Amino acid sequence: MNTTEKNGKPRKEKDTGSTALALPESIFQNFMKPFQDFMQPLFPSSMSSLLSEFGGREQSTDLQDRGDHYVLTAQLPGFEKKDVDVRVDSNVLELKAESKSERQNKKDNGAWTQRSHSYVHRYMTLPEEVLSEKVSGTMKNGVLELKLPKKEPKALERNRRVDLK
Repeated sequence: MNTTEKNGKPRKEKDTGSTALALPESIFQNFMKPFQDFMQPLFPSSMSSLLSEFGGREQSTDLQDRGDHYVLTAQLPGFEKKDVDVRVDSNVLELKAESKSERQNKKDNGAWTQRSHSYVHRYMTLPEEVLSEKVSGTMKNGVLELKLPKKEPKALERNRRVDLK
């Protein structure tokens, strides 16, 4: 029997004398979908599925050009100043935020531990170079605000005619 592989090339199979059907993968996926849908809220398999449960939103980030500097505002709910790490180099900004917590409860009928872990990691290319040594920022109530002073633009060298003697 000739069948094709995923890359489209023909593949020969050994004839075992069996009359078993080769089922497409989509049948198995369709069979498992109700179970996955049922289990998803209990055991989210990835952060993207967890984000989609809460509206599918990433952290909101806004960059405003204020003439001689940029102002970056990032919504980081649930994070404190100690959880946030910001690095700036020329025209690249890296933002990391990580928070872990653990809560334990001991009762007569048993004990349980609740753990949570939140993580954000973003790279941004800024439209112009900034003075990384003069960047300042604040973090209040889950809102990060950075002031990014722009570098002075280099004077454009003009094409100049040279008079020959």
